[in-house]
Amino acid sequence: MELSATIPALLGQQVATYGSETILREKDRGIWNAVTWSQLDGHVREIGQGLRAAGLAPGDAVAVLSETRPEFAYADLAILGCGAASVAIDPAEEAGRVGEVLRETGAAFAIVEGEEQLDKVLGVRAACPALRRIVILDMKGLRDFRDPGCVSLTELVAGGTGQPDWKTATGSVAPDQAAAILVSGTGAGRAVTHAEIMRLIEDAGETLGVQPGDERLAVLPMCDPTERVLGLYLSLKHRIVSNYLENPETATENLREVKPTVFGADTEAWERLHARITAQAEGATGVQKMLYQWAIRAGATGGLPGTLANLLVLPAVRGQLGFSRLRVAYVGDRAVQPEIELWARALGITVRYINPFQKGETHA
Repeated sequence: MELSATIPALLGQQVATYGSETILREKDRGIWNAVTWSQLDGHVREIGQGLRAAGLAPGDAVAVLSETRPEFAYADLAILGCGAASVAIDPAEEAGRVGEVLRETGAAFAIVEGEEQLDKVLGVRAACPALRRIVILDMKGLRDFRDPGCVSLTELVAGGTGQPDWKTATGSVAPDQAAAILVSGTGAGRAVTHAEIMRLIEDAGETLGVQPGDERLAVLPMCDPTERVLGLYLSLKHRIVSNYLENPETATENLREVKPTVFGADTEAWERLHARITAQAEGATGVQKMLYQWAIRAGATGGLPGTLANLLVLPAVRGQLGFSRLRVAYVGDRAVQPEIELWARALGITVRYINPFQKGETHA
């Protein structure tokens, strides 16, 4: 199959070939709801047409200020389909820093998750002359809110009816156009082109050995390149099913439910997992604690003791983590500490460090 040159072209190709196949799942009120390629394409097209009708033009920048959720993914892909660049801002940022990012990137639109993020943008809007429109994903608590510069996602989508053909618009996006602008906590953004992203996710997929039908849990903020590039975009390229949490606080429970085959996270996530299992072992009976400590040592040593540990103890530990099916594990911020690397290896897990961009170039 010929390689796609841009993210919109990749999405179009996958939709045409695998339209009825599941590519996303979202947990809502305890139920995992599947989204097919065709449904994903429909969401992206609706938002993209709405953005075009609202005046978004190729070359513009759009800031997105939200927790990781399917609507963020839809909006991100819609922005790219319009030929614009997506700027993911950490939802934990204070209003002052949000304003700096909006000005530094010249964002023409801002897409916010809800009331909390809307307040931040409204508070700095007067100091952001390029900002023309604010789109609100979740109107909870904003039923009576009215502002001529703001629109709900539902209203945005309704306004896109009758726009020219979406395929024509996405087909005009060039490989050398900026797709993402990555920003750090203090520095200016770095623009990354479609061509750069396509090369990276092709190479990363081969390096990691991911496969169509793999499953992952989206646990990082979308402002993190590990989630955005090595999560969402990598999954689209290699047909990995992305599972979106209902609440970040339920990540531990969701790991055990989904049992991902691919786990892309940061070193802090591994530190938390290690600390949780260690605490559970410390709180167990004397015999259980002794067995766990023996199994970890044996797993790291290998040989016959390692084989016995993998038969008798370690499968239960992996099950507690939700890693009974895990094949691929990686981090994108920095290598995990030697102690945690050894612990993971004892469990049969190799945590690889894959920096989405060259050292010194990543601004996230």
